[in-house]
Amino acid sequence: MPPPFLFALLLTQAPPAVVRPAAETVPPARIELTTPFPVRLGSVGPREVKAAVFGIRSTHDQPFRFRLLDLSLGASLDPAQLAAPLAPGEVRLVTVRVDPSGLAGPVKGAVRLGTDDPAQPSYILRWELEVRPEVAVDSLRKSLGEVAPHERPDVRFRFTREGGEPLKLVLVGTLPSHLEGGLVHEGAAADLRLALRPERLEPGVTAGLEVLKVATNGPQQPLFTLYLDWRIAAAVIPSPSRLVYTDPKTTLLALELKSRDGQSFRITSVRVLGGGYEVIDAPGPPAAEQVLRIRRTGTQAGAVLEVACSNMDGPLKVPLKYLDPGARPAASPATEPPPIAPHAH
Repeated sequence: MPPPFLFALLLTQAPPAVVRPAAETVPPARIELTTPFPVRLGSVGPREVKAAVFGIRSTHDQPFRFRLLDLSLGASLDPAQLAAPLAPGEVRLVTVRVDPSGLAGPVKGAVRLGTDDPAQPSYILRWELEVRPEVAVDSLRKSLGEVAPHERPDVRFRFTREGGEPLKLVLVGTLPSHLEGGLVHEGAAADLRLALRPERLEPGVTAGLEVLKVATNGPQQPLFTLYLDWRIAAAVIPSPSRLVYTDPKTTLLALELKSRDGQSFRITSVRVLGGGYEVIDAPGPPAAEQVLRIRRTGTQAGAVLEVACSNMDGPLKVPLKYLDPGARPAASPATEPPPIAPHAH
């Protein structure tokens, strides 16, 4: 075993220095940039031409020349800026014209300049910008929130177009019956205006997410998909929102009615629209929660239960459904999606 002093000697010895071959050494740069790098041009319109300006200071001890080697898409540089050699210590501004036509979103560009100095064959000057879309909408999704059955809320999606031709929009397909509205054009802007009509909703429908498609004449934004959500907030909440009889042996189901604000209410009238069902409970005294039992008396596919309450302007409509396990669903013919048709402006 080696003596202890030998281990101490080995630990105190420094590792041999790594000598880099002369071919791998990188000479210091001959220029300094006097402007922030990369040059940030910010947010620009789709046809808004910007100038990226680079301040270059020579740190060379003798004059040397630049020449243009390469440019990013949409950029141009006047070669006259590079005609004269750069003298030692000279500061020169080099301007690159950046045209964002055909570009979109975050864009990074560069210009590569060559030199007559063999030790510094080229320099790369970079810039960044964000190209706004030619056609834009203020929001892809909007909400009407909670809507009372008697309310008629409306909303609008605002479209704008920067440069180019006037904006033209087309609503793809047709609106559902419970939505009203259309497109209104105003030159470079247009609105898709919509209004909800709760009285036209199918019984039992208490919430919805509308999916709307709008075609544009913008070459890079030909189609927008928009979303609109809403919820019906009635003063009395039925639970469940529809009564479904799935077992032929089950003929009796209960409907719970609860006041949204916790206050008592009266059931002023109850009736069934359609045959095959009957209400076996008479309306009771005012209460914040009440229960009605509905008996299925036949095999009719469905009906609607209307319940009028003292705290509501109109009646609650609760669907009554019987799903016969022995019945086969009728085959529906295949339908093609509606074509894109012009909408009244």
